[in-house]
Amino acid sequence: MEKKMVLVVDDDADMRKLMEVALQATYRVISASSGKECILAVAKEKPACIVMDVMMDGITDGLETAKLLKEEKMTKDIPIIMLTSVNESYDYRSQIDANFFPHDTWLDKPVKPARLLMEVAARIG
Repeated sequence: MEKKMVLVVDDDADMRKLMEVALQATYRVISASSGKECILAVAKEKPACIVMDVMMDGITDGLETAKLLKEEKMTKDIPIIMLTSVNESYDYRSQIDANFFPHDTWLDKPVKPARLLMEVAARIG
């Protein structure tokens, strides 16, 4: 049986690698380092799930990219797991309206590999 594909999006190469290693035994993993690369990868590959950092090229690059994906008919059903490391200073997640920014869940960075696998599996099996 072919493995389901997960797209990991983060501008931090070390963080991308950690997530790839955590996921690759169970899933086929591809990666992108920006929102722009994410959009191109999704158009080409159609992943089953996306794990994306909030803050990349710009402060809201991940949020804007996720919003674009959720607005498109072809990509709106792809689960998006957002990662953030800024919650300790300000939990802006509570300020975001789910209608403006539909997403599936938030995870704090650094995310434990077991938690990452659990969250991805909960969305795509």
